[in-house]
Amino acid sequence: MFVQSQESLILLTYQIFLSSGKKILSSISCRLVVSIRSIFVCKNNQFVLLLHCILSVRQYLIINNKVVKQFRKRNVSVAVLIGLLSLAGLKAQDTLTVSLSKALEIAMSKSPTIKVANKEIQRVDYSKKERLAGLFPTITGSGTYSRNLKNQKSVMSFNGVPTILEFGVDNNFSAGLSATLPIIAPTLWATLKLNEYDAQLVMESARSSKIALANQVTKAYYTLLLAQDSYDVFVKSYNNATENTQVIANKYKQGVVSEYEWIRADVQSRSAQSNIVSAQSAVNLAKQQLKMLMGLNMFSEIKVEGKLSDFEKNMYDDVMKLDTVALKTNTDLKQFDIKSKQLDQSLKIQRTAWYPTLGASLNYSYNMMGNDGVKLSNYVNYPASMLGVSLSVPIFQGGSRYYKYKQIKIQQDELKDQRDNLKRSIELQMISSLDNIKTAIAKIESNKKALSQAEKAMVISRTRYNVGSGTFLDITNSELAYIQAGLTYNQSIFEYLTAKADLEKLFGNDTQK
Repeated sequence: MFVQSQESLILLTYQIFLSSGKKILSSISCRLVVSIRSIFVCKNNQFVLLLHCILSVRQYLIINNKVVKQFRKRNVSVAVLIGLLSLAGLKAQDTLTVSLSKALEIAMSKSPTIKVANKEIQRVDYSKKERLAGLFPTITGSGTYSRNLKNQKSVMSFNGVPTILEFGVDNNFSAGLSATLPIIAPTLWATLKLNEYDAQLVMESARSSKIALANQVTKAYYTLLLAQDSYDVFVKSYNNATENTQVIANKYKQGVVSEYEWIRADVQSRSAQSNIVSAQSAVNLAKQQLKMLMGLNMFSEIKVEGKLSDFEKNMYDDVMKLDTVALKTNTDLKQFDIKSKQLDQSLKIQRTAWYPTLGASLNYSYNMMGNDGVKLSNYVNYPASMLGVSLSVPIFQGGSRYYKYKQIKIQQDELKDQRDNLKRSIELQMISSLDNIKTAIAKIESNKKALSQAEKAMVISRTRYNVGSGTFLDITNSELAYIQAGLTYNQSIFEYLTAKADLEKLFGNDTQK
């Protein structure tokens, strides 16, 4: 309903942008304009995507005061335009704000991966009950009716005189019950134990899916924080470049600096603006990735809490809590251990093929027969019942049981070698992750100091330029150094967090933190 009521408003806003002339459009980010055009061309367009583009344009207009002034010169009512965009932004009030723990909680309840794992657990539970039914009696009922179209005849001789005798009746009715019960069934008993290991393997596989999903959601959350923090760095750099451009523009008007220096400042400002657009695109892509992993509607809006720097204060405590010998809870190793138990049980099952089996059976039948014209109550009837015990002793099968036994023994040896190789691989990953954590911590300390120095250098270079003791090249170098320091600092924290998340995955930690 919101789309229908607001679509005309968005169309009007879009027409205002188009009617503002080529000069205004050239000042607005071309990517935003192309995005709006492409959405309008689509049949049955997605309103949420269009709304996002409009809000992005609105944010740009707020940042870029220069463009707003050009709108005023073109006699376009900026107040009306911003008001329309504000109305169009009412939908953004439904934004879902999530923390890392909240994102993990939503993913565990809504992700299709977890739903599939839970259904697999239910399937194995039903399979276990199916095999357990083999311990109970099997009871079947039957009923038959037959009619003799022509009775059987035979010829017999009495005192030398041949006599034709006719056997049978016109109608035959029969009903019966049969039941079988295994008394001694070693193979069946061993198979039931194998079902327990099957259930354990599926449960561990489901836990593995949850651990993998938690790792993916955690890293996607950190990726979004990295994109947002990088966006903030570019925004601050753009604001500084805009202020510098304004100062140089004033000096150019006073004849203090050359036109070339003013052009350089303007180019730098526009380049910083381009960086903002690219950073915003990275933020949007990271949000979509996180929403997909959480199982949310891809057209919903989310907002994450905090910054990467919030995790820095606890990093030493987190590292000290890491248990580097906790591989016993690694989900891959646990699955191999369960598979090893399955093979051991399969070996026992194969051994039971040499054991005899004993079963009991019970049959009961009730028969009625008679000719046409005879009342049903006068039909000849008689019941029959039988109780028996059967013993089966395997004697010779051409050596097939022995060869199956040897195959399982070879599979056990293969699984043992595979587990040893997997354990070494996991230990290598653990050592690599620990080394990455140590490296990232060292980088964080250095980059944090570098960022502080870069901010200070940027302020000093601007002050020196304003008093005439510095050059514009000093300003440019300081701003580039700030951008590099800010991005490097955020990247070092991100590397620490992702290495820690990978290490927790190796340890098999499935606790939501």
